Amino acid sequence: MSDVSERVEPCALASEFTAALARQQELAERREDIVTRLHDEVERLRRGEMETALDLVRHSLIRLHDQILRQAEHVTAPLGVEELRALLTALADEAADTVARTGVERYVPGPGEAFDMVLQRPVGRVAAEGPEADRTVARVVAAGFVQGERVVRKADVVVSRWEPDAP
Repeated sequence: MSDVSERVEPCALASEFTAALARQQELAERREDIVTRLHDEVERLRRGEMETALDLVRHSLIRLHDQILRQAEHVTAPLGVEELRALLTALADEAADTVARTGVERYVPGPGEAFDMVLQRPVGRVAAEGPEADRTVARVVAAGFVQGERVVRKADVVVSRWEPDAP
């Protein structure tokens, strides 16, 4: 009789093990389904955020487009230099406003401001009027753009350099 009970016990253990293994497999499949569903949801949210951000830029560019066409309708004769300059400046300001809606701000250093390699890129050099003007911004060629602490594009500047007369 002890032979039969010894045979039944391993069969019962094997049966319990098989059942436990099946439960673990079921749990693993459920976890995998949850992970897959969450991944799909994250991807859908990312696409939605990207579309929302792009919509902001699209609407701003459409408004810029409309403004350019409205300005074009008002041109009835050749523009003078000042009128053309004002028109182009207004369009550049509108473009900068469009970029600002994405969180990127225009940065324009002032003349006489100390040259900053992090925010500015030297594109030219002029003689400084005195030693106090050495390594300062003489003129801005192109604005820079920043997003918080991140420099998106450095401002292009002409830098003043002081060089005392050689003896």
